[in-house]
Amino acid sequence: MTDSGARTPPGGALATPATIERRYRELFEGALLGIYVTTPDGELLACNAAFARLLGFASVADAIGTSMATLYEHAGDRDRFVASVREQGRLEHHRGRLRRRDSGVVSVIETVVGEFDAAGVLTELRGFVIDISASVEADLALIERERQFRAVFFEAADAMLILDDRRVIVEANPAACALFGVEADGIIGASLDALLVGGEEHLQAAWRELLALGEARREHRVRSRAFGGDGSRLVECSYRARVDEQRHLCIAHDITDRRLLEERLMQAEKIDSIGRLAGGIAHDFNNLLTAILGYTEMLLGNRGDDDPERRDLEEIQKAGQRAASLTQQLLAFSRKQVLMPKQVDLNETVTGLQSMLARLIRADITITCSLAPAAAIVRIDPTQIEQAILNLVLNARDALPAGGHIGLEVSLVHRSQMTGPADLGWHTGDLVRLRVVDDGVGMAADVQAHLFEPFYTTKAVGKGTGLGLASVYGIVRQSNGFIAIDSAPGAGTIVTMHFPAAPCVDEVTRPPAAETIAVPGHETVLLVEDEDAVRAIVGAVLRRHGYHVVEASGARIACDIFAQRDDIDLLLTDIVMPDMNGPALAQRLIGMRPNLRVLFISGYADMLTPPAVDSPHVGFLSKPFQASVLIARVAKMLASAAVVPGL
Repeated sequence: MTDSGARTPPGGALATPATIERRYRELFEGALLGIYVTTPDGELLACNAAFARLLGFASVADAIGTSMATLYEHAGDRDRFVASVREQGRLEHHRGRLRRRDSGVVSVIETVVGEFDAAGVLTELRGFVIDISASVEADLALIERERQFRAVFFEAADAMLILDDRRVIVEANPAACALFGVEADGIIGASLDALLVGGEEHLQAAWRELLALGEARREHRVRSRAFGGDGSRLVECSYRARVDEQRHLCIAHDITDRRLLEERLMQAEKIDSIGRLAGGIAHDFNNLLTAILGYTEMLLGNRGDDDPERRDLEEIQKAGQRAASLTQQLLAFSRKQVLMPKQVDLNETVTGLQSMLARLIRADITITCSLAPAAAIVRIDPTQIEQAILNLVLNARDALPAGGHIGLEVSLVHRSQMTGPADLGWHTGDLVRLRVVDDGVGMAADVQAHLFEPFYTTKAVGKGTGLGLASVYGIVRQSNGFIAIDSAPGAGTIVTMHFPAAPCVDEVTRPPAAETIAVPGHETVLLVEDEDAVRAIVGAVLRRHGYHVVEASGARIACDIFAQRDDIDLLLTDIVMPDMNGPALAQRLIGMRPNLRVLFISGYADMLTPPAVDSPHVGFLSKPFQASVLIARVAKMLASAAVVPGL
């Protein structure tokens, strides 16, 4: 009978003890796991090559005899380890950290069995170790990445949401709570779909793109309790798929204010483009109207009161004058009109207009004025600001079909108290605010978006030109100010204008000059005008009144003529010319002859203002003008030359 526990190797021969010993030795020495035997006090009795390599020994022989107590990272770790084995008899999957000979540290998992004698005393510890350093480092890196992600997530300025596959919010950062105006527990568990204001199809498309490509980006309008108005904000959402198992990241950036600024900028650019076009057209029309009105007035001068053609000529003149008024409004809108800025107290302007405005509105409308407690000084063309106020009051009147109230308010504000358009970084001091307020029918947002465009009107056909607000816009902007409108249907309208406050400086007030009677002249006038039609009519009018006229179609020709003649008494020049502008020409000629008188004519300003118009040497006449006004102004300029001493 054979031992049932004995195994017969192939060939039927039993393994000898030497063979079994050799096999165990080969298994021990060739194992990839570190195997060791130690005494309870830590002396290493035996180990294999893998154990020696793990701890940095040169060989097994080098490792034998080492105290295991010195190989543990922290003092006391070995004692606690042995005590656990003594108490439990064995330890499995015990995690620890051992120190290598080169002072490096490895993370290991140990499984050890205690060998006890008959008295139950621990005599040896036999075990093996597995190096898990790479796994531990990977775990630590994962934990660190998780920590960093959490830090970024909770400290980010943009709203961040963690969504599951059904778009349910499983986590939200503080910025998201602030955006939606709720606490974290009020948003976690909610569906992203429920936060949107419409646009569900865009969200569905973004989600399909996210799952297919791993990322997506869309703009959504979302509900928010943190803001007033309609309670919604426009956000740009960037989606990232699988930031965690079945978890997706949504980063929502609030672009409401940015989009509003972009729309304002686009509107301003559109208005400026229209303004440049309108200004160019108005400039050409001014030149044509100067010729039309000039020739008409000359023809009227040759017709008696009973002439049958006189009535027709007068109608032509009236039509031309109406056209001139329209071109002035176009130039006001395009900010190309020539302004005569002065120190103006808006308190006095509003007070002076009150009685006239009261006559323009109906009896069922009341008008009140609220003035600033101190002088509200601005530098502006007084005629233009009065025209702007008149246009706004008439618009307010038309918005009150059943009667109501119109208020004019003047106040002083500091620049830090309000924000102006981004393209106006001109002023850091005080501002003067002028408001026209009514409690009329108000306007919808889509109407407000077009208010400053020329020829846009909400009135019936034939009831308005559509240039009133456009010209107000141009006057305000050309005067270094800005304008805003706040209105809603049924809630009335507030038109607010801001201008830089000017220092309160007493300007010299000259007594009004006596009217100059246009008498036949004899002086010589150098007429410089690049527009043939204007040059022809101005020259004809001057010659008819006895003046000697020398014409030049450009500034350089005028310089050559002036250098060859010494009898020129007056330079009559356009301001805007292609080769050299009028002020530059005047400066050059006055340098040659200081007593020269200069009269500028223009209906269009391109970053130019009439220079030194308060000087007796220099005058300005705006196109289009009447022939009688031209002659009176020329006579006045030449008369002043005769009375100013030393000239």
